[in-house]
Amino acid sequence: MNSTIFLENEYSAVLPLNGLWEFKLGAGPARTIPVPSAWEAHVADKLTDGPALYRRTFTLPESWPRDATIVLEADAISFDADVRLNGEPIGRHQGIWSPFQLDITPWVRAGKNVIEIEVWKPGGRFPLRETLAGFLPDVATTFGGIWQGIRIRAFSGAALSDVRVCTRCGRLEVQGRVVRLGEERPYEIWVEVLDNADRAPARTRADLADDQTFSARLELEQVRPWTLQPDAALYFMRIDLRAHDAEIARATRRVGFRDIGVEDDRVLLNNAPLHVRGVLDWGWDAARLCPTTSRPEAFENFAKARALGFNAFKLCLFVPDETLFDAADEAGLLLWLEMPLWLPNVTPALRELALREYRDVFRRLHHHPSIAIVSLGCELNAQADADFLAALDRLAREWFPNALHCDNSGSAEAYGGVPTSLSDFYDYHFYTDPHFFRPLVRHFHRPYRAAKPWIFGEFCDADTLRDFSKLDPEPWWLTEPTALDRDDFLATRDYKARLRRANVTDGGAALTEAARKQATAVRKYILEQVRAESASGGYIVTGWVDTPITTSGIADDRRVLKFNGEEWRQFNNDRVLIMDRGRRRRWAGGDRPTYHDPHVWRAGETAEIYLALSNGGPAVEGARLGWRLMSSSGQEIAGGETVVSVAGGTLSEVAVFHARMPLSKTLIELHLTATLTDERRSEVISQNFWKLWVAPRVSLEPMSGRLVHELNDTAVARARAGESILVWLKAPDPRFSRDLPFWREAIHVFEGHPLWERVPHPGYADMRFFSVATDFALNLDRLAATLGPGTDLRPVWRRFDARQLFWSEYIVEARLGAGKLTLTTLRFAGGLGIQPDTLDTNPMGAWLLHSLLQFT
Repeated sequence: MNSTIFLENEYSAVLPLNGLWEFKLGAGPARTIPVPSAWEAHVADKLTDGPALYRRTFTLPESWPRDATIVLEADAISFDADVRLNGEPIGRHQGIWSPFQLDITPWVRAGKNVIEIEVWKPGGRFPLRETLAGFLPDVATTFGGIWQGIRIRAFSGAALSDVRVCTRCGRLEVQGRVVRLGEERPYEIWVEVLDNADRAPARTRADLADDQTFSARLELEQVRPWTLQPDAALYFMRIDLRAHDAEIARATRRVGFRDIGVEDDRVLLNNAPLHVRGVLDWGWDAARLCPTTSRPEAFENFAKARALGFNAFKLCLFVPDETLFDAADEAGLLLWLEMPLWLPNVTPALRELALREYRDVFRRLHHHPSIAIVSLGCELNAQADADFLAALDRLAREWFPNALHCDNSGSAEAYGGVPTSLSDFYDYHFYTDPHFFRPLVRHFHRPYRAAKPWIFGEFCDADTLRDFSKLDPEPWWLTEPTALDRDDFLATRDYKARLRRANVTDGGAALTEAARKQATAVRKYILEQVRAESASGGYIVTGWVDTPITTSGIADDRRVLKFNGEEWRQFNNDRVLIMDRGRRRRWAGGDRPTYHDPHVWRAGETAEIYLALSNGGPAVEGARLGWRLMSSSGQEIAGGETVVSVAGGTLSEVAVFHARMPLSKTLIELHLTATLTDERRSEVISQNFWKLWVAPRVSLEPMSGRLVHELNDTAVARARAGESILVWLKAPDPRFSRDLPFWREAIHVFEGHPLWERVPHPGYADMRFFSVATDFALNLDRLAATLGPGTDLRPVWRRFDARQLFWSEYIVEARLGAGKLTLTTLRFAGGLGIQPDTLDTNPMGAWLLHSLLQFT
């Protein structure tokens, strides 16, 4: 590969090459294609990786100096670019994400010139896992071509290179090098900072060493810090190279002044507590295929995320063009730049590629104040060895000294990677059902390790299906050939047949509506569990938009928000009120923890409820906390007020109260609201809302004769003889059950049945079912085959798989002759994760079991 030092000079002459190019992909027809863009956005062929032949002519302007150094400059070409000028090979570059220059001075001529670029994208010739292709190939497809800007540039006299800028609150440091391209002259360098009105609050002369490197440092007392606010304070740093008062070269960077760091287990932004709340973006764009969001789209996306309480985006395994970084700087939104190293085949060539491409990307982007976190890769196994990670880490810290760093997002120990001490925070990717989340956190927590914040680099997904009736016309990824063969993708492409088999006739509209409400309930619980661990640190929720392989986006395929911002901001904000219940232990030859349902009590029981404030913002002084526990009919059961103060960046108990739960013969719903108010400003600081439930006390003994735990010949014979039997399966039965998570990738549907009069539901599954969640379900077809001909099966509680698009069952009634079998896989005694593990401690489980027996 032939490449040059990256030269820059705003006074250099520029000839843009953006526009229409002649194009031919493999054996396909010749055509024209716009540059910049990914070629897959214009051709149906998403499989062929090359060669893609780009060709155009340009005319060298007569006004350009004859002694100029002329370069071809490309912002990014994916992946392998072999350049010819006027039929002569002039150089080659590899890398999807990085800019490059090639010196074309010896080959360019006055007048008309012909440039040709042969491009190969990652695929067969250049394997995906050896090209830093990131995760986009696993979302749908990789992309190829001249996807960012390209131009011819002429330098004369001198240029600047290797410009490096570091800003902190009130300070700027800059260094770089002068490249002499002509006669020797006495140069001097000036560095200044300017505001948007072109005023210069600081200016200094830089030192120019004999090796032509320079450096300067400015102390600034009058600049405003960059903060997480729209219209964030930004400035321009300008380097001027002069000779005899003549302007020879100039380089400009837009910068912001901010500090980010960790102090023990807290994250600080400008020395104030910070809670990072981001969404995971894979760079998916069904129309463009390459990550080149426009400015209006970027600002719109940021505004939508902010409406739900988010303050960050994680660029997961991709590097967009600079438009997005500029927009984030202006919008005051944090970016997590995760470099595209995932499941790599670490060959010597990949090592060289990563070190070079990381360096070139960092050089281009390091001045952006929005880039607050940098990770070297994601879920890396031992292929990424310690020396390799250390070299990449040194590079990242050299270019981003004022950022948080992570060597392996997801952690080495969770994915069989190489343990290091390179990360500034602990990062885990816990994709799990709610009852397993807290045990996972405690499993990976080690008090003897260094105190660092926890920032979950991606987690808390919740698939919601998509309303396929709104995909009109069908997007290309549903119809055109792709190399992707993931099960979830293939199921989505087969949606018409699968929905037809599932008897879903509305394209999934009703299921999608229920799934979105369920997703809010699940995410509220898990995010509050995070806040119950720490007020600082943070998380990245998966994900930003729906993709071909998942519908866990907070926005759908059309980038329309799925959720209510007012509701989400209650649990996804700087300050979050959280609820907990009293802890107990039991004696069983020794003390053991007694897990209680987090949201359900028994009738007549005295509830002990804790309220805490997870304060990821400034200190709260003398605020008034009020809480009310109300019945759904509006009757107050408990309430109170108190004055509280909570330091910034801390988690603190703010109230404990006791409430006598009402007596009832049916399941009833209660509403707990807590509000924290700054009365001096008449401003609500934080507010949250929880649904709680009260279940009647029941005795199962009188009906125990109808309860069995195995579907065997005896149970079937009893049913055929006229009895009603409840088969509570406590373990999977390979004849007719399938292992499935209860919440993840699941949509719960409750069919019409008198059971739901005793166990009311809102039309979707919420946390009232936390303690009966199970890990296996019934396959209706196999159950029918097991029971034999003449069986009439009636689903009562169903599970629709949001990715594979098929039904499973949690409760089924089977009519057999004169009798009936009711089969269920629900865990009435709990026992998974932090579920209660006995019927005595599981009021919802006992009530649901009792209710099922009533109808058996």
